[in-house]
Amino acid sequence: MDEEPGVVRNNNQGGGRDIDVWTAIANDTGVRVTYVYVKNPSALLAALDEGKVDVAGWTSTTSEKYLRTTTILPTAEALVVPKTDVRPYRNLDDIRNLRFATLKDTAYANYLKNSGIVSIREFNNLPDVLSAVTSGEADAAMFSGIIAGYMEKQDKLSGLQVVRSYQPALSRPVVAAFPKGASESYEKVEAALKKLHANGTMETIKAKYGL
Repeated sequence: MDEEPGVVRNNNQGGGRDIDVWTAIANDTGVRVTYVYVKNPSALLAALDEGKVDVAGWTSTTSEKYLRTTTILPTAEALVVPKTDVRPYRNLDDIRNLRFATLKDTAYANYLKNSGIVSIREFNNLPDVLSAVTSGEADAAMFSGIIAGYMEKQDKLSGLQVVRSYQPALSRPVVAAFPKGASESYEKVEAALKKLHANGTMETIKAKYGL
C-alpha cells in the first residue's frame, strides 16, 4: 500500500520497507518487479482479483482463494490516541466506550464491529483516520502497529501517540498473495522469502525501519 514505511518517497524517488523486500526478492529470483500503488487493503485485493496486478505484495488476508506465501513480517493492531490522553488502556474492556476511526474493509474495522464497539468511523486512507482523532471527531484510531510505530518514530503522528500499555488482539502474519493459477510465480517468491529470512536480509530490513 502507498503508506509509510511500506513506501517512502524522497524527492519523487520510491523506497521503503515493501520496496526493499521486493527488490531483494527480484534480485534473488530474477523476476522484474513493477509497482502499482493502492491506498487501502481492499483496493489491493480488488486489483489482484481483477487481474490488474499479478501479486498482492503485502497483505494479511487469510482467504483460501489465494496462494499465500510464508510470513514476510508479523503485524498486529495499534491503539492511537491524543497525547493528552494518558489512560492506561490494556484490552477491549478499556476501549469499549471510545469513538473509533479506522480504515475501511480491514481486519481492524471488523474487529471493532465484532467486539461491540458502537461508534466507528471508517475511512479510505490513513491521513483521514488520523485527522478524525486530532479533530476530536474520534477518541482513538486503530490500524497497523507496523505503520503506527514507524510514524511515531519519525515524529509523524502530530499530537497523537501509540498506547504502549495496550495488548493487541489481532497478531497475524503479513504475506504475499497470488491467484491460484500462478503457482510458478508463487513458488519462486516463496523460495526467495525463505532464503531472505535464513540469510538475515529480512532482519536487516526490519532494523532499517525500526520494526
